[in-house]
Amino acid sequence: MVDTLNLKQISMTAITSTGNKLRSLMDMRFAKCSFFYLIKQNESVFIRNPFQNNEGHIALLVVQWLKEQGVTHVITGEIGTIAQKSLKEAHIQTALIEANRKTIQNILNKIK
Repeated sequence: MVDTLNLKQISMTAITSTGNKLRSLMDMRFAKCSFFYLIKQNESVFIRNPFQNNEGHIALLVVQWLKEQGVTHVITGEIGTIAQKSLKEAHIQTALIEANRKTIQNILNKIK
């Protein structure tokens, strides 16, 4: 659960987001999210998902891209079976938040 994450022990965390503001909602979709909010200790940045508009199964591409960015943890709402397997193989841990309507700021308040 998100409450157990300690950012001091994490290289980089990615949170799926519907927009590029802290008041944006967490995107419940993993691979098709609009943005990723990347957090590395005290640094953070919103990056548009470069694969959002790709067709077909893009989970493998997204996981590979996140791994290349240095992501070690993902916080999102839903992850499909292909993405789950790919994340596990890439040694990227996941935390699922089932509640809709959580902003990025709400999530940051829980994990700090």
